[in-house]
Amino acid sequence: MEAWKNKVLNSLDGVKEVRPPEGNLLKIKEKIKERKSKEIHKQQSQWMPVAAVIVMLLCANVFVVSNYFSYQNDMEQVSDSYSDMISDFNIYE
Repeated sequence: MEAWKNKVLNSLDGVKEVRPPEGNLLKIKEKIKERKSKEIHKQQSQWMPVAAVIVMLLCANVFVVSNYFSYQNDMEQVSDSYSDMISDFNIYE
């Protein structure tokens, strides 16, 4: 068992220390910043269609409500004119 330990430990004698190139850390940090900025931009762009749909629904509701009230006013005017016409004709008397 001792011979095996010594063999393993001695096998590391000729190994040189490896150092990464100087600019790698900066490149990694830049890539992380790029990914974070893309994620933030992606999150912001995902809300745009939702906001557009909400605005379209609000506009459609305002349009429908305004047309409903104008339709009600028109119907009241029409029913008033019909009631005048009907009251003038006494068919059964």
